Amino acid sequence: MLVSPLAPPRAPVSPLARPRARFDTVRALFAFGVLITGAALAYPGGTWSERARPGFSFWQNFWCDLLSTRALDGRSNLLGASLSRAAFACFALALFQFWPLVAARANPERPSRVAQRLGRVGALSLLAVAVVPAATSQLGHGIAVVGSTVAALLAVSVLLPGLVRRREHGAALLGVATLAVSVLCLAQYVYQGCFGGDVGAWLAGLQKIATALLLAFMVQVLMRARVAARTQ
Repeated sequence: MLVSPLAPPRAPVSPLARPRARFDTVRALFAFGVLITGAALAYPGGTWSERARPGFSFWQNFWCDLLSTRALDGRSNLLGASLSRAAFACFALALFQFWPLVAARANPERPSRVAQRLGRVGALSLLAVAVVPAATSQLGHGIAVVGSTVAALLAVSVLLPGLVRRREHGAALLGVATLAVSVLCLAQYVYQGCFGGDVGAWLAGLQKIATALLLAFMVQVLMRARVAARTQ
């Protein structure tokens, strides 16, 4: 087919109009949930304050404890480590596909490339968290954790004004809550790692709350994107 040189350029397809991207994100999130649950069930035991405690403690163990092939009680955690690393990979994949969707929700006419790039850097850094567990390299693992968190926080911060202008109040509130809790987690993590502070007994539980808020933020955006795609 011949196209006139005077024909207007074809408008780019909005991420909101791509059901495959939304479906793949949801599928990756579901896989993350299944795999991280399996990893927690397979974890032999041990926390930073109670090495002999059996099993995985939701409020006292960190997600990163699941990545080590040796549990904190000294027993082998090969199965749990394999499952948790696969879970982190699935979560990173979900986030990598998610950021263009939320950027399009915040500003359909001109989605923020800065937010998308920051978010995807965070997703790749999260993958590095799984590839480089603390048992392999505490420094490398710490850099990956801080990098993934900071990039994601900056991405959400960039997108929040657009979500408010678009009256996406549910997503905006969840984004603010995620930011607040994650900043607390990051501050304590840096304090412990860089300044030799005591391990906060509350930090592991707060980490789970931050994860739940991020998941809720993602689900809210995906649900709204699905509704918006139907009206296009």
